[in-house]
Amino acid sequence: MHEAREIARAFLIESEVDYRISQLLSGTEYHSRTIYFVQQAVEKIVKACLSLKNIRTVDHNLSALFAAVYQENFSNMDDLVRGIDSLERHGARVRFPLFQRPDLPIWIPSRSYTDGDAGRAMRTGEAVFGALKAYLDQALAGPDAAPQPGPPPAGRFPGR
Repeated sequence: MHEAREIARAFLIESEVDYRISQLLSGTEYHSRTIYFVQQAVEKIVKACLSLKNIRTVDHNLSALFAAVYQENFSNMDDLVRGIDSLERHGARVRFPLFQRPDLPIWIPSRSYTDGDAGRAMRTGEAVFGALKAYLDQALAGPDAAPQPGPPPAGRFPGR
């Protein structure tokens, strides 16, 4: 079995890749994919944090679990949970057409999300990613480094 820190580092690496892709897409016409990649970055960085506590999950809705496990570690937990939750709510909607309700038009993500939607998701993702990355960078700094609370994100959370 792999060690918790090794798994956390793997999730962090993949989170950083997804975050970088979201930055590259931000400001382009690919709004749904910008949202998808920033949501994926946040999901993976949350899983990195959970891995440090030996929690493994294949679930995609992690805000409540993260809050329960890390409540004492972050003074801005309410903001973090709101941010994680707001990105989780996009779910598969950013990737797949929705056509189950014949009384509604087909939802086509690449034509339905706007620049404003992508901008809000990026600002939220930046705040969450920044706070959790600071925490993980410190927690993973050395073999004996104990996890410490990360600093609050630079800037405000959207909608606050």
